[in-house]
Amino acid sequence: MDNSISMLSTNILELRDALGLSQKDFALLANISRTTLGNIESGRNNFKISSLDGILNFTSIKLEDLSKESFTPPKNLRERLMEKYKIEPSVFVILNEEPSIPYCIKYKLLKTNFLDLPKETNQIIKFFNDKYGWTLKGNSLHAALKRMSDLIEIQPHPNKQSTNLYSRRKLV
Repeated sequence: MDNSISMLSTNILELRDALGLSQKDFALLANISRTTLGNIESGRNNFKISSLDGILNFTSIKLEDLSKESFTPPKNLRERLMEKYKIEPSVFVILNEEPSIPYCIKYKLLKTNFLDLPKETNQIIKFFNDKYGWTLKGNSLHAALKRMSDLIEIQPHPNKQSTNLYSRRKLV
């Protein structure tokens, strides 16, 4: 895969995570097909560069920024776009829905000290419900936490069978 395509793919996926949107919703808001977005995110070369226009226009992010290896989504991007699109109900309604679990973990949970000490799934679910009013499903949360092994440490619970404890991975 071409390195520039690979970088764009990685950064667009990170951008979508930073917005907490599903592929379907992100594609809708960016005015591209879900298939095109899937091709972009997977790094397939069979998409037109003009397909990125919708993403760039919706997010107000420049292509030169999105193409950089050092790209990180702007802080509070979801909240900024909610403010920007509050007068466009069709966009605002989607941005105001409960965000994706990766967003919840990376852009909310890990920005706190909540996981400095190990927690069970039900404690993490309660955190999101109490703080944001979001109702996450235990199995979906567990699966997302497992996929984030670079950020989350998972240990078997010492006293409860079939239960894990999750904590922030210590950076070395």
